[in-house]
This record gives sequence, structure tokens and C-alpha cells, in this order.
Amino acid sequence: MERMEMPATRSNLIRLKDELIFAGDGLELMDQKKEILVRQISSLAVRAERVRAEMNQRLAEAYAMLQEAVIQHGEAAVESAGLGLRTGEQLQVQERSLMGVVLPQVHIDVPVFKPEYGLCGTGRSMDATAAAIHQAMEVTGELAEVEVSIERLIAELKKTLKRINVLSRIYVPRYQATIKAIEVTLEEKERESLFRLRRIRVKL
Repeated sequence: MERMEMPATRSNLIRLKDELIFAGDGLELMDQKKEILVRQISSLAVRAERVRAEMNQRLAEAYAMLQEAVIQHGEAAVESAGLGLRTGEQLQVQERSLMGVVLPQVHIDVPVFKPEYGLCGTGRSMDATAAAIHQAMEVTGELAEVEVSIERLIAELKKTLKRINVLSRIYVPRYQATIKAIEVTLEEKERESLFRLRRIRVKL
């Protein structure tokens, strides 16, 4: 393992040992962060699956009703009624932080559905279509919140894993190798000093 080049002194040895402890603490914190991020991503993935299923179901119902409305009233009448739709939704976006990652909290306030198009050329199937689309909008906010949160958390997890790899595979081994080399050098110097001291004593 490659080691850092520096004089083999007691002060450098003490400093390197302190820095190794600091790096070890950082590695432990990164591991804890990784576990928290993985748990949060897993939890959001389950939630995302549920929300997507609900969204797909609502959109499927809306599409089925749309087809029925087209059959009953014609495509032109449905398009004309669609131009008159105003849902009046209000979007609220707040933010929260998890392990330094900014996550959105999205809420769409959709008022009670009231058709605003005229009665001429419309009917129950068209009302049902508009109401179904209206209801589907309620889920879009939650789906956007979950998907953006997952995307941001995965990006942060990748950064965290990269830092863990750098610490565990490069920096920590490099510190350990350098500390070991300095310790060996200092031990050799100490043995040489003892040997010279004994020779001096013998001469005296």
C-alpha cells in the first residue's frame, strides 16, 4: 500500500494517529448516513409503487370514461368541453432536510369539482370524465414528491458510497501504512541508539 512521504518523527506519528482516528470516525458517520439513506429510499420506493398504482387506476378510469364520452357526444364536443374546464387547483411546495438532502413536500389542493361547460352537447359521461381527471390530479402532487425525493436521495447515496470507498480503500490504508513505516523506523533508530549507548558504556 502506498504511504505518505514524511519525516519519521514522534510528532508526525502522533499527528497521523490522531488523523487516522478522525478518518475512522468520519467513515463510521458515512456508514450511518448510508444506512439511513438506504432505509429512506426503500420506504419511499414502497410508497411510490402504491401511489403509481393509484394514479394508473384513476387515469385508466378517466380514459375509459373519456372513450364513452367520445362515443356518445363525438370528439369535437368533448374537446370543446375540455377547453372550458378549470380545476382551480392550488399547488403548495415546502421543503425538509434529511441528512443534508433537501426533499420536497408537495400538496395539491383541488376544490370540489363543478362543471363549467355548457349543458348543450354534454351529458353524464362527459361529467364523469371531467370528475375522474379532477380526482387524478389529487395524486399527482404526492407522486411528484415521492419521485423527486427518491431521485435526490439516490444521488446523495452515490456520493456517500464514493466517499466511503475513498476513505476505506485509499486514505485509511495510506494512514495505516505510513504509521507502520514510521513506527518501524523509530524502533530501528531506538535500537541503534541503545546499541551505541552500550558501546559507549563498554568503552568507559
